Amino acid sequence: MYQAPSSKLRTPFRALIAFTASVVAVAGCGEATGVKAQFSNIETKPTVYAFNSAPVVLPAALVVRAASVVRIDATFLFDLAFDLDASGVTQVYASSRVASELAGTHRVGMQLRDDAFSSITEAPNGGYVYDTVMALPVGKTLLVDVLEQGCSNSFLGANIKAKVSVDSVNTTSRAIFLHVLSDPNCGFRELIQGEPKK
Repeated sequence: MYQAPSSKLRTPFRALIAFTASVVAVAGCGEATGVKAQFSNIETKPTVYAFNSAPVVLPAALVVRAASVVRIDATFLFDLAFDLDASGVTQVYASSRVASELAGTHRVGMQLRDDAFSSITEAPNGGYVYDTVMALPVGKTLLVDVLEQGCSNSFLGANIKAKVSVDSVNTTSRAIFLHVLSDPNCGFRELIQGEPKK
């Protein structure tokens, strides 16, 4: 004989419905999670050097979350490395394409866009090519998606998003002058100056 569920059984289900509705309501207000960013976005204009031709003491790689440049060494603790091809066009390498096979690396995705650097205010969720090499000519913008180990416990996701462009290059000194804006908040996608909202 059928018996209706007791009110004790229905209470957790009602709580789940209420929680789901609140999440949907927050998402509908333009804030994907309602979680406040811990950090402001970082915008900088660093200089890197072509790793195949410049002295090894010079920075040739980028740590995306900190938007800081570093030298390439045996630790391979970076996300992107930079080089110049024979025609002076910047080549961007995911860390796995530079590191030795014995080094543990993480996934880094890239997406090349024709849009001006300033016009891109939010990183897409998809469309990235991972663990590859891409040409980055002056005037183009590279969107970056880093699977950051430091974000492994974030319920918003383990992704760090950024955008990178090349302002100019000096083929004599093998210098590459970058423009970088990084969102250091795990799972956030807004690529604007100041504090991101989503």
